[in-house]
Amino acid sequence: MEFQLEEKIPSYRNRNKRRGEEQIFNTLKIIIKIEYFVGIFRFALLNEKLGRPNWRMKSISIFIITINVVWFFSFAAYDLELPSVDNVTSYKFMNLICIIFMFLQFFVSASTTFTFNTSNICIISMLAKVDTMLKVENLSNFYKKSSLDTNIYLALVITTQILVNITDFLTVHISWAITAGFLDFVQRLEIAAFCIYVGLLKGRLNMVNHYLKTFVDDQGKKAATALTIEFRRGIIENFTFIGQVRENNTKIRDLAKIYVMIGQICSKVNEIFNMQILTILMNTFITMIDMMWTCLVMYRAPTSPKLGVLINVTLSCCTWISFIAMMSIRCERFLYVRNETKILVNKIIMNYDLPTTMRDQAKAFMQLVEAWPLSIHIYDMFSVDISLTLSFISVATTYLIVLIQVIKFF
Repeated sequence: MEFQLEEKIPSYRNRNKRRGEEQIFNTLKIIIKIEYFVGIFRFALLNEKLGRPNWRMKSISIFIITINVVWFFSFAAYDLELPSVDNVTSYKFMNLICIIFMFLQFFVSASTTFTFNTSNICIISMLAKVDTMLKVENLSNFYKKSSLDTNIYLALVITTQILVNITDFLTVHISWAITAGFLDFVQRLEIAAFCIYVGLLKGRLNMVNHYLKTFVDDQGKKAATALTIEFRRGIIENFTFIGQVRENNTKIRDLAKIYVMIGQICSKVNEIFNMQILTILMNTFITMIDMMWTCLVMYRAPTSPKLGVLINVTLSCCTWISFIAMMSIRCERFLYVRNETKILVNKIIMNYDLPTTMRDQAKAFMQLVEAWPLSIHIYDMFSVDISLTLSFISVATTYLIVLIQVIKFF
């Protein structure tokens, strides 16, 4: 069964779609504005329409990148000395490598201003179309929950950044604290943005599951028809999207079409954040190796280790692992919702009391669920799920053992 995703939408649905785009943009507004301050422009809202960043936005992005390049090399020239090879110099050299990877990740994030503009706009447009098909405009609290989700992630980023910056200013060089603080903030902000995008998809797929579950529960009561109850604003619990059981009912097909659109949006999100997540993981790994090396150097130093530095290292390691775990858990929950969709569709297929046409729609839906697994892959090398966090910790532990053995030769 094939679905045409580009059918003409009636004028009232176009109005709802435009309102949906505005609502989604408002949901992301606070994090979008913060990205503006760090030189990341995904899109612009011009005359109440989404468009590509204009030349002023691109100039601002180039300016911020240039300022960071100048500050980066000024800090490197000021703080790095290579008179001889010893523990202190190697420690400074590893800090420099860490800064290079952090700057690389910032550059990749800022390059979103010049690439992926069409994909970012397409995501908002397709989400608005999905909302129109799901009748989200009748729910008073749907976008409020999305906005709350955005605020929670942003508050988490700001809180952790303040704690890390305070320890940095108290325990390490000020130039390092300023440079690393800004670049760390951009990385955590992009992780939060990725989690928010995945959350937008998860919320819509949850609605699809709710409609399927309502229909399955009604059929479980062995009723001849699925009750159609009046839809009141702000209430979704008793709304039957699929409706009555009859031969010409195509609502299951409509839900399958929505699932395909969610899969397409997921693919675009994957495309946009591919390089960003890869560079974040690389930088996080290098940062953790650098912190492990710092602790080992301090342990072998003739003087007693500084408690403040050890607290700083421990806090930074825990923070980065927590953000990697947050990103992995978000994707894992999204996959869990997708598995619920598969189970619900299978229940409809196994209900032989339904008309053949509806069961055929459910079978086609199942094929689409198999075709669109809704998993986030980093260049098809590994998937972002809970196994990523476990593998990351395992590899970091292995390298810690290697560093303990290597430092004996210094």
